[in-house]
Amino acid sequence: MRQSALIVEDDPVTRHTLTSTLSTARIDSITAETGAEMWSALEKKPDVIILDLSLPDADGMELLRQLRQKSEIPVLIHSNRSDEIERIIGIEIGADDYLPKPCNMRELLARVRALLRRCAPKTVTGATNGKARRLRFGQWMLDTASRELIDVNGKSAAVGVSGYALLLAFAEHPFEPMSREILSRVLKREYIAYDRIIDVHVSQIRRILGSQPDSTPYIKTLRSQGYVFVAQVETTA
Repeated sequence: MRQSALIVEDDPVTRHTLTSTLSTARIDSITAETGAEMWSALEKKPDVIILDLSLPDADGMELLRQLRQKSEIPVLIHSNRSDEIERIIGIEIGADDYLPKPCNMRELLARVRALLRRCAPKTVTGATNGKARRLRFGQWMLDTASRELIDVNGKSAAVGVSGYALLLAFAEHPFEPMSREILSRVLKREYIAYDRIIDVHVSQIRRILGSQPDSTPYIKTLRSQGYVFVAQVETTA
């Protein structure tokens, strides 16, 4: 089945360019010119959203905030509002990636494809050698079959597709330093020095996980190096 992207964009030229670019990768497009149309278009169950922040009837950040209360569908922000503060706020609210306008369409397509791979149907696609695994650490379990982070009470915690990908990389390599460049590759992103998107994602994961029983964080910062996951991980099939 072909995957689809919901393009929330009021500029017709940009909509056409995005639609044409996605079609080269056999990704169908659903379009919405306003926030109101976005909510209606979600009934078609797109696999990813490309969201402009400046819409005629709504602020894209507020739309994203409301969306995250209902859905974990991956979101790529594509906007003229491209200063660092906007980027950080967008990721903190729940965006998975952020590309400023204008951007290279090949780069945008690569980012969209990466998001689609990370949100593939909940099967064993995320597991090594085709086998679903459960990675247990502290009061948490990461299930590679359902792609969920589950707490000790069996409740799923919303980490998003990018947060899941990073947490899986950490849990698969405990006590191994992981640079921001390595983590950028996990998200299929080009590494850019001083880009804080990785840091914001890691901060969100830390907030969700909380502290270990001894009050230490699960993820520690290594000065000038990156991060390290400092919890014992038990892996079961």
